[in-house]
Amino acid sequence: MNFKLGISKTENFFINKYIKKNDIFWNTNIANGTDLNNVKVQENVSFSKNSSVNNSKIGRYTSIGRYTKITHTEIGAFCSISWDITINAIEHPYNRLTMHAFPYLPTYGFVNTRETFYKKVIIKNDVWIGANVVIMPGITIGNGAIIGAGAVVTKDVNDYEIVAGVPAKHIKYRFDKVTIEKLLKLKWWNKNMSVIKNDISLFKQELTPEVLNFFLSV
Repeated sequence: MNFKLGISKTENFFINKYIKKNDIFWNTNIANGTDLNNVKVQENVSFSKNSSVNNSKIGRYTSIGRYTKITHTEIGAFCSISWDITINAIEHPYNRLTMHAFPYLPTYGFVNTRETFYKKVIIKNDVWIGANVVIMPGITIGNGAIIGAGAVVTKDVNDYEIVAGVPAKHIKYRFDKVTIEKLLKLKWWNKNMSVIKNDISLFKQELTPEVLNFFLSV
């Protein structure tokens, strides 16, 4: 079951559930089984079924795949995040007597307060993350980057860089240095929707110097 916040009167229970716990733009798409807690969401974000997002911010037109788990993360606009991804996987401190969680989780009855080891993850704009990726705490992923399916990301990823593997390693850049510099200057993901709609045909073709220079001129 999918719904758009603020659209269907028959789903007010679900709408109220998310409004109380989050800051959500009215036309967010939320599939059945989604769990959102303390999340700030811009317009036209899509959550697939059984995804879980906590203590995070998500930019406009970003999509979150099914069974993906995200916490303590800031995600930009127009990101494509596939299924079964873990972003900000919790670390266990390995320099202590034990790596078990009982010294810092009240669940086991030894302590009264929770100690967490999350470090904020930043995923910028127009990022594509393939299925089954794990992103460790404190990572920054640059604009336009691609993370190959199954990768474990243990260090920062540059703008328009493609990485893959365990641990994730550099494969190549999507474009040459001059093109990347122009794209970072353009920041198309910040443009008004009317501009993008008017020139949608240019988004459907290979990026050429002519297309890029056109966008830089408007």
